[in-house]
Parts: sequence; structure tokens; C-alpha cells
Amino acid sequence: MNAPKPRTPKTMSEKRLRNIATWYSERYLVSAGKLTDYLNKRLYRDVRDEHERARFTDLISGIVSDLSVLGYVNDREAASARLRAALRSGYSKEAAVSLAARSAMVERKTVETELDSALTQALPEMTGVDTDSPESFTEQAIIALKRARRGPFRLSGQDEKSRRRDTAWLQRRGFRMDAIRTSLEIDPLDE
Repeated sequence: MNAPKPRTPKTMSEKRLRNIATWYSERYLVSAGKLTDYLNKRLYRDVRDEHERARFTDLISGIVSDLSVLGYVNDREAASARLRAALRSGYSKEAAVSLAARSAMVERKTVETELDSALTQALPEMTGVDTDSPESFTEQAIIALKRARRGPFRLSGQDEKSRRRDTAWLQRRGFRMDAIRTSLEIDPLDE
């Protein structure tokens, strides 16, 4: 039997780089920073010659700005999507903002402008709650525990080991100890 021939890599051109950027932007909700990072990784992977890679790297900012004008790249939408996902996953507001800024590769200010609408969309249970009050942190921790079926919402009940695990889980998601203590001591039937 004949062994399959190894594929020869396609040569990079400006058109190919633009097609790669367009495909990535159509498939994912991306920010300018995320698309720039992706294109740099693709160039590093596909282009071996250092001078040729530098030439294509200079084209990236123009490609990204062209796609921004066309609406394929949107920093605010990418930040908002990452922020909503982090809030639904049980992260506190501050931790969700940091995580969204890092993963969407946008400035923290951009993410913070989207916080109110993201809270409303991701956590509709908190509608009407003052999001800056200490009670809001506890309310958000309770929602996170309820959605993850942890703490008092565990089907198997709480013991000391599960309580320590749930405390650590909430700490990793950026909640303060006073909110953690209060949320783990609630009666699930009251909720």
C-alpha cells in the first residue's frame, strides 16, 4: 500500500491572511485584540521565514481595522459576551469583569461599561437589586450556588467536606467571605 503524501503547507499571501481573518471573525464574536492575537499565532505557525512573517505582521492592523469598519470585529460585543458567560458561570461582578477583559483582550473600561446590561441579561433574578450594595454580593453568591447545585442546594445535603469545597469554589470566583458565609447558611426552602 502507498502511504499518503504529507500535505505541503499553503503559502501565505495577503489575500489568504484576509480570508483567515474574515473566517475567524464570522465564526466567533471577536475583539480587535483577540483577532490580532489569532492572526499573529497563525503567522507564527504558517510562515517560517522571519522577514516574510514581519511583512505580513505589518498588514494585520489594516485587516483588523477593515473588519471593524465592516462590523465583523466589535470590542464591546465581545466583552459583553464574555462578561455574560462569566456571570452565568457563577463569578462575582469584579472577577467576571477581570475575566472578560482578559479573555476578550479588551480594556477593563470597555467591559465595565457593559456590566449593567450584562447583569440584567445573565442574572435576571437580580433585577431590582442595588448591584453596589453588600446584599447584592450575597444574592449573587446564592444564585451561583443554586445554578451549580452547591451549598444548601446540593441534592445530597451538606457536610463539612462539601461545605469547605463550596467555600473554596466561591472564593475562586471572587466572592468575599461575608457573602460566602451568609449564602452557605441560608435555608434552600426559603429561596
